[in-house]
Amino acid sequence: MQRNVGKKLKKHLLLIVLVIMLIVVVVICFFNTKQPIKNTGKIAKTSSVKKVYDLPKGVKTTDWNLVLVNKNHSYQTELNFTKVTVDSKQIDQRIAQALANFRSAAQKAGYATTLVSGYRSIAYQTTVYNNSISQYESNGMSATEAKRLTESVIQVPGSSEHQTGQAVDLAGNDALAAYPSLEAGMDKFKSQQWLIKHAPEYGFILRYPSDSQSIKETGIDYESWHFRYVGVSNATYITNHHRTLEKYIQTLKKAGR
Repeated sequence: MQRNVGKKLKKHLLLIVLVIMLIVVVVICFFNTKQPIKNTGKIAKTSSVKKVYDLPKGVKTTDWNLVLVNKNHSYQTELNFTKVTVDSKQIDQRIAQALANFRSAAQKAGYATTLVSGYRSIAYQTTVYNNSISQYESNGMSATEAKRLTESVIQVPGSSEHQTGQAVDLAGNDALAAYPSLEAGMDKFKSQQWLIKHAPEYGFILRYPSDSQSIKETGIDYESWHFRYVGVSNATYITNHHRTLEKYIQTLKKAGR
């Protein structure tokens, strides 16, 4: 009887010892996880992630076909470039072939086009600007309102990119017949839609898009007829990313171009 009691006592003691050892192990593990990480003296490098813009290779803001002319980047002296005459209009010689290819493709698609305007001198732009104001005033508008409306569609002298020779007013013949004074509604015609859609293939962009953000960036209302040459790679990027020329140049500058 006493032997049985002794055996049971030993078993109980062994069980208690095992429980105590288990508790000790758990406690040690718990406190080890709470130990502060030792300072090795090495500072982890925080890599600043540089934004990738996926821009066309080799493009720089100083490229001749990216010259920016607007209200905030005006030129009060004439830009220097070689001019050629196309349909009695002058343009920069460097865009002549691209424009010819653009119009030829439109013709093959069934759309005859008219080159309404190309290069304008600062003096000519001054005349266009002043005539617009005078026309509005003759319709009963105040000088302030006439100036505001004029500048929503016509750049002030020195601020028109027509003086670069790289901007053209190009219209489908049917659209021009319906809107001889050039209006946004020209885009109702398939000819104008074709020009807008295919312009980037020949290095041109629709310079003044219709969305409110673009109008805010350019300072000019929608013009469905005004195309600007920037080169195929630039035009493709600008169109695919829904940029204005102003925004595109900002992006290039941020990328160190």
